[in-house]
Amino acid sequence: MLDPIVAAAAVGLVVSPVAGNAVLRGFEGVPERRRRAVAWLSVAGAACATAVAVQLGSGRVAEYLFIVLLGAVPGLLAFLVTRTAIASALVSLLPLYFGIGAMTLGRPLHAPMTAFDRAVPLEPAWMIVYASMYVFAFLPLLVVRDGQLFYRAGQAYVTVLVIAYVGFILYPTVGPKPDAVIGTGFAAWLLRLQYSIDWPYNCFPSLHVAHSFVSALTSFRVHKGLGWTAVLWACLIGVSTLFTKQHYAVDVVGGALAAYIAYVMFLRGYPRDATQESDRRRAPRRALGFVAIWTLLLACAWLGYRITMVAPIAR
Repeated sequence: MLDPIVAAAAVGLVVSPVAGNAVLRGFEGVPERRRRAVAWLSVAGAACATAVAVQLGSGRVAEYLFIVLLGAVPGLLAFLVTRTAIASALVSLLPLYFGIGAMTLGRPLHAPMTAFDRAVPLEPAWMIVYASMYVFAFLPLLVVRDGQLFYRAGQAYVTVLVIAYVGFILYPTVGPKPDAVIGTGFAAWLLRLQYSIDWPYNCFPSLHVAHSFVSALTSFRVHKGLGWTAVLWACLIGVSTLFTKQHYAVDVVGGALAAYIAYVMFLRGYPRDATQESDRRRAPRRALGFVAIWTLLLACAWLGYRITMVAPIAR
């Protein structure tokens, strides 16, 4: 039977742009200044109603509603925000990562361990860098103002997703993560949390690395100095995947190669002089938003860590 997450991705790819255009046409009679808010409220209301129906329903009906909720709604919201099918496709494809992981269970698995991988020790402190990708991947949202470059970046992100998913299916792997993380402190706690929520599969190529380099190379088309800084940070994220034992060295190389393929296909041809000079000057300052957001999220994670440390003592 087809995995619900796989079905959700298919539904999102097909339904979201079609439904998005229908929603926009349906609200053409609403004043322009209110149209987007009304559309958002309508979709949010429909999503809430579907979520309630999933909880109240049972059997096959509840499963179908879950597929709609997971597949169509996020992609539809992405379409309403960006007005592009490529953003809808990107959002709809993301859950497929977990669907492929579920389908990997029971299949013969590969472990491309090399002498270099064995020589790299487990260092939980690198988790701080590793987890920054979850914010760093969205750096183009802060620095890109040109619609054409934004669209090309979306194409690049979708391309590395497709390349990675093909790799996950054709070459299923099991990661090098240990059975347990020995040690105390915030970084070790954060690494254990990452291990608990992430599949031990889907390693080659590394999406962590691919997304980081697409983000950096997109920023490079806006501002050269910012781009080199971002590329350096993407390299550090690649190193962090080894020290956290989330990936093998070959996964890092594969992820970087996937990003370069996407860069050549969609980003390299974008002329730097197409970016307005004012946006170019402001790009480094806007990029500081990444630092601010990441610092805030780390503070929230630290608070969660302290709460979990205090709770056993209180009991």
